[in-house]
Amino acid sequence: MAIIVLTQLQKKMSGDFGPGDAVPYPKAVHTAPADSDVPGDPADLTFWGKSTVGMEPHSSSPKPGGTWYPGPLSRFKCDACDAVLRSQ
Repeated sequence: MAIIVLTQLQKKMSGDFGPGDAVPYPKAVHTAPADSDVPGDPADLTFWGKSTVGMEPHSSSPKPGGTWYPGPLSRFKCDACDAVLRSQ
């Protein structure tokens, strides 16, 4: 089964409240099965049932024997997605 790593982003304004667009920051890292019709795209729901609408595919792919989430984003990993993957 192919796994797609997704980043749920939140936008924050700069601390000085100056002009400019909000900057996206990671809120959570989820995982979803690949869409059966479009390989490389995520299915409509994550492994634990959250909608993938608005989530961005992450450039990393899970490595055999490694974690499904990218190391630098480990503090943002979704515990629910992790629990579902560990139970399979």
